[in-house]
Amino acid sequence: IWFEVIDRKSIPSSLVRSKGYDPAAWASVGADVVVIVDGSGSQVKIRMFEERGGKKAVISKSYPASNPLKAADKFMNDVVERFTNDRGVFGSRIAYVRTRRDPRVSKNVQTVEMNGEAPSAVTSNRSLNVLPSIGPGGEVLFTSYAKRNPDLWISSGGGPKRISSFSGLNTGGVMSPTGSSIAVTLSKDGNPEIYTLSRSGSVKARLTKNKAIDVSPTWGPGGQIAFASNRAGGVHVYSMSGGGGGAKRLTKKGGYNQTPDWCPAKSCGEWVVYAGRDGSNRFDIFKVSTKTGETKRLTQSSGRNLDPSWSPDGRLIAYSKEGGIFVANDEGNNQIKIARGGTSPDWGPRVEGY
Repeated sequence: IWFEVIDRKSIPSSLVRSKGYDPAAWASVGADVVVIVDGSGSQVKIRMFEERGGKKAVISKSYPASNPLKAADKFMNDVVERFTNDRGVFGSRIAYVRTRRDPRVSKNVQTVEMNGEAPSAVTSNRSLNVLPSIGPGGEVLFTSYAKRNPDLWISSGGGPKRISSFSGLNTGGVMSPTGSSIAVTLSKDGNPEIYTLSRSGSVKARLTKNKAIDVSPTWGPGGQIAFASNRAGGVHVYSMSGGGGGAKRLTKKGGYNQTPDWCPAKSCGEWVVYAGRDGSNRFDIFKVSTKTGETKRLTQSSGRNLDPSWSPDGRLIAYSKEGGIFVANDEGNNQIKIARGGTSPDWGPRVEGY
């Protein structure tokens, strides 16, 4: 996004092996920024130099060598802060559904770091575990058929706990930014409607009440909620207050716009990203402004691009398509695969201490 890596073949090996920094030598190969890693004993020292800054490192930090991935994450967050005045999101995790063997029999939830490293299983059973979301404290909400009904479960690091088991759907659970409420779709009265629950699973409020199907709630930074509904015929994205009033249609184009995710960062808090079906019957990723109604298309590639989710700083978007889970910037460029296979990614918060 911010850097273009110089081809290793164009750099003299003596320069690569050097533990010192020679501004003129690095400038001769076109380097504006150079990172030098020196691992010794229990610590790893990482320094960053800028060509315009002379021989003095602009970043110089030491990290425990016992966890090189954590050291790299912390350093990269320092680098991002250096250039943007806002710390990066390295170390944050993405939850998604991983399918093994027969997808009709078993789907499980796991998380990975934003670069695809350090996978960790949230569920490991033969049931269908779907629609994960990560709360502000790192807890993972998901819907599971482990008890035959699509119930809402939560995992806070130990064994998952069932918190909502009303008859019918208990799906799309997502925790509010403060962690005090859960927005979820329930069909306990026969029709899918959006409710808020307490963390223990008791109903706090019913937010929608109509004959339409209302699903996929997502919290906005101001406590509002966006969701998908077919109340206008086709499926479109709407917003409403956190109490359920003032529903407003956000998407005007397309006939099937689903799985919205509201940007959690102040820099992009007016934007909601979603998967929409275009005129050629193909799903791509779009974003719509809640203020102006402006719509931007972020992907335009073969296959089905689905389930977009913002990074906590609003600079990146995770989504799924054939082949796995991908991460791109907020304009849909620089697409990188981080996980093979999988659907329904949800990007968690920044990690404390990173």
